[in-house]
Amino acid sequence: MFEKIRSYTMKMNPLERSTYAIVLSIVVLLLVIFVSIFRVSNVASLLIIASAGILLALSALSRTKFRFILLAIFTGALLLLLLIRHEGSALYVFSVLLRFLILGLSITIFTPRITDVARRIYLDIQRLADEREHALNESRRWLLRANALVQVTTAIVTRGMQSGLDEVLKVCLEEAGIAFSADSGLIYRVDRKSGKMSIISSFGYDDALLEKMKKKGINDSALCEACQRMNPVVTNNLATDEKCKNLGPVRTGSSICVPITTKNNLWGVLHLRRMRTDAFTEEDTDLARAVAFQFAIAMQRAYLFDQLNMLAVTDELTGLYNFRKLREDLEREIIRSKRYNHNFSFIMGDIDHFKNLNDTYGHQSGDAVLKEIARALNTGKREVDRAYRYGGEEFALVLPETMLDEALEVAEKLRKKVEELKVIPPAQSEPLRVTISMGVSSYPTNGTEADTIIGSADKALYASKQAGRNRVFAYRSNMALNQ
Repeated sequence: MFEKIRSYTMKMNPLERSTYAIVLSIVVLLLVIFVSIFRVSNVASLLIIASAGILLALSALSRTKFRFILLAIFTGALLLLLLIRHEGSALYVFSVLLRFLILGLSITIFTPRITDVARRIYLDIQRLADEREHALNESRRWLLRANALVQVTTAIVTRGMQSGLDEVLKVCLEEAGIAFSADSGLIYRVDRKSGKMSIISSFGYDDALLEKMKKKGINDSALCEACQRMNPVVTNNLATDEKCKNLGPVRTGSSICVPITTKNNLWGVLHLRRMRTDAFTEEDTDLARAVAFQFAIAMQRAYLFDQLNMLAVTDELTGLYNFRKLREDLEREIIRSKRYNHNFSFIMGDIDHFKNLNDTYGHQSGDAVLKEIARALNTGKREVDRAYRYGGEEFALVLPETMLDEALEVAEKLRKKVEELKVIPPAQSEPLRVTISMGVSSYPTNGTEADTIIGSADKALYASKQAGRNRVFAYRSNMALNQ
């Protein structure tokens, strides 16, 4: 029997065993009290129960020896009561006193131990409750972060096909801010050629400060530790720790900067800040890497999409815009000029004697001439103008908000620039000299539709060819149709 009980109790956990011990102690205490007042007068029973209650309270609250003194006092009081009331024989009195002493000693000796067990039970329950709360908080935190990562991925996959990169990254950065409980955050884009960093998305900054940061223009990836290391950089205390020069003015809280990369390609930097110090853990760093990788996918895809679009509207040989782009821009410029009542001009140019050049020196030399003239036109034009390869040896330029007389000056400047070129083709030692003829038309004077504007410039170009080449003509209404 006892072996079974022992085996059963050994299977219990410490909390169960402690609870079992307390319950058993209470049962024993009740039995002892019952035995103590068995066949005792009501007055004596009340004294015994009252004394037991006082001893129980004192023993539970205190570990002093005063409880034993109090037990002796209560025993004396019980003896005096029994003697005064003449309750029974001497053996009866001895029996009552003995039972009371056993009860009192049981209470004074075992109550502190039972109290300790009860305290341990309470502490265990409190610890379990704290552990449960901590586990729930951790679960919520990781669920929030996992959800943020899912939201970032979803935004890139779904919205990336419909919205621009800036809009997608704005949504993603807001989700990252929630996941990291960040007070502020930025996404920088790194220019692949210059290495300059520009802010493309943010949260937690007022407009004035953000505008100031954008205008400052000193955010160079060469000064960014995360960019140079190609690894996350955590600053635990922005007030005292060594930090990136770009974070020099920031003196509150802690931050994490994560490079946005795919393989060895640097696309940007994710920066998050919290107002308290030592706020970012290794787990935060791992999650930030995962989020930054999703940003990198979005930025790489946007870059490839832009490159694809550029290839669709760019001439492969010269790098200028092609005829398709020319038509789109002309239509857009006509709509814009109509709306705002502006003029614009159009230039067409044709390389003189280009067929003879190809026949004499070969197509490689012809390609070299086309490239050099394209470069001359692109570098010689004004910043607002756009240059195109119209087709074959023909080029075109659109000059926004430009009157015909001003366009003639621009065309003449470009003609002279081409005339001064010295093109050295492959496998040639002597430079080639080339010239270009140009025709100029203007909106709305020479037409209000794309075909009319192009046709007018083409007629002026034909007139310049007829007049001896290497010159610029403006369209006049009495010009003959191009044959």
